[in-house]
Amino acid sequence: MSEVKFLVDQIRRTFDGDSWHGPSVMKTLEDVDLELAKVKPLRGRHSIWELVDHINFWMGEVSWAVENNRIYDPKSVKDWPLMGQTEGDWAASVKRLRSSVDQLVSSIDGWGNEDLDRRLQGATYSYKQMLYGIIHHSVYHAGQIAILKQKK
Repeated sequence: MSEVKFLVDQIRRTFDGDSWHGPSVMKTLEDVDLELAKVKPLRGRHSIWELVDHINFWMGEVSWAVENNRIYDPKSVKDWPLMGQTEGDWAASVKRLRSSVDQLVSSIDGWGNEDLDRRLQGATYSYKQMLYGIIHHSVYHAGQIAILKQKK
């Protein structure tokens, strides 16, 4: 299996399907309703909804970087977007996350391994580092979501 195919597989497994680290992001979110999504059971910490929107924000930034061959403007980053208020807003946040994952996978699926070693314009890291980074970032926050679900 090429490294690109492996990365695509790892991104998919992080969000859907079987993952050795535990439940995927989407599996972790399956039984999260509006009330649970909004609650902040640990004082001063983010809610599940805020974590979902944060993961989605960075998935979008990575997709944008892949498609535009350059990194985002760090001065414009607001990586903790304000969450919505309604059941429809919550469903839309989860749907956006799934779409962001699909977009990223679609953007890199046809790449060759040599593409991973290229450096993004304006960055000190390669595509490979960025793509592994988004996987690690997402798994980290999935763990936080799992903990928050236990605190309800």
